[in-house]
Amino acid sequence: MSDVSPSTDPDEADPEEDGSPATIEDLFADLSDLTSEGEVSETRDEVLDVKQLLVEAHDRGLIDSGTRDLRARDAAEAFVGSVIFASPLLVEDGVFDIANHLFGFTVRGVPVFLIMNTLFVVFMTYALLEWTGRNTDETALLFGRIPVRLFMTLTVSFVVAALLMTAWGRVNGWQSPVEAISRITVLWTVGTLGAALGDILADSDTTPEISSPERSTGPGLSQTQTTDGVEPTAIEERSEAVRGLSDGALMDALHEEFDDLEAIVGDFAERRRVNRIREEAIAATLEDAVDDTIQKYTSRDIAEAFVGSVFFSIPFLVEDGVFDIAEFFLSFRVGLFPVYFLVNVAFVLLMILALVYWAGPKDVKVSRPLLGFIPRRLVGTALVSFLTAASLMTMWGRVDNWEDPLVALARVSVVWTVASFGAALGDILPGESSGADINDDLEALGDGSGRSEPREPERNE
Repeated sequence: MSDVSPSTDPDEADPEEDGSPATIEDLFADLSDLTSEGEVSETRDEVLDVKQLLVEAHDRGLIDSGTRDLRARDAAEAFVGSVIFASPLLVEDGVFDIANHLFGFTVRGVPVFLIMNTLFVVFMTYALLEWTGRNTDETALLFGRIPVRLFMTLTVSFVVAALLMTAWGRVNGWQSPVEAISRITVLWTVGTLGAALGDILADSDTTPEISSPERSTGPGLSQTQTTDGVEPTAIEERSEAVRGLSDGALMDALHEEFDDLEAIVGDFAERRRVNRIREEAIAATLEDAVDDTIQKYTSRDIAEAFVGSVFFSIPFLVEDGVFDIAEFFLSFRVGLFPVYFLVNVAFVLLMILALVYWAGPKDVKVSRPLLGFIPRRLVGTALVSFLTAASLMTMWGRVDNWEDPLVALARVSVVWTVASFGAALGDILPGESSGADINDDLEALGDGSGRSEPREPERNE
């Protein structure tokens, strides 16, 4: 590897301002810039060799993509996920009670909770598809802004819920269409979770399809670049050899190709650019393998916690056993204090700490704690999961409209227990999220600037 330091010129800055690894589109665009002027045949051939190795690294999941295409297979994955998630609720009579509440609570004849639940499903689906994990841009948009994937997921899950409820006789033959739609809406809420997860968790759908050069172009690689000056049979033979390399050998080959490219480019500035692209490519491929540490706490982490809490709590909303457990929580008191209720609260906080910091699947560091010692992620996870559980229990009529606040709180605490597990796992499983730290965002809002400046990480506690 060259000893030349990366450029500090503005046009040579890392494409990701928030420190996220470069995507394959970023790398292809940078490489294409090297051949945009002069069209030197030897340089173009070396760039093609580097791009071919990068495509193979992408196909193996070593380099992420910043875009995501909508395909027919995504609809099939959403269908399967929706059926798997919705089917268990078909035998739950609690669906009828919730549907009656959604339809029965009206203001001037408008079913408020039914409308709120519909908006909640749309918001939850958008959060799950667009806010969790790394940033990706949908290529299929309505009006240039709204992802078509969102409409696909909502439509597929609703159709699945309607068909299942009708085929299993849970809507009384549609004798009352509004009542039938209310029951379907309950199932749709759960089915949408499965549809979204079934779509985005499929290995083949985590990034857009980028074929090897001999098959098609790939991002930033034109058909002319693929074939100009290189025999198709030579490209095919070289691609077969690349696919036979181990991951380690692939990285060694990538280093060698960058060395060759650096040796033939025209001047010092171009060699410096090649060296920067090399470092970005290597950093992108090593990101998942060597950096399993989570330190920042971002707004995206809050969205992930919200989705995780919804995912874990919804199955409990239809279970009447929640009422029995809540009654037990309040049955034993010492003075005015419900002992088991307080013990459960302490248990939830302890479990969040254990899942996030002690026994979880990621190495999570405590950074910038509240009051100098309270982990922000603990507070955020507990609050997000509690508010999610309380909102869902209220909207689905499981707290009797808070007529007895203590009883309602006890019922919410039961669902909060499992929601907190989902919030913790939903936050940390995708790894460290992109974007600025939430403290920096809040400081930027306080300053009125609307943007935050990156800062060096503080020493972990």
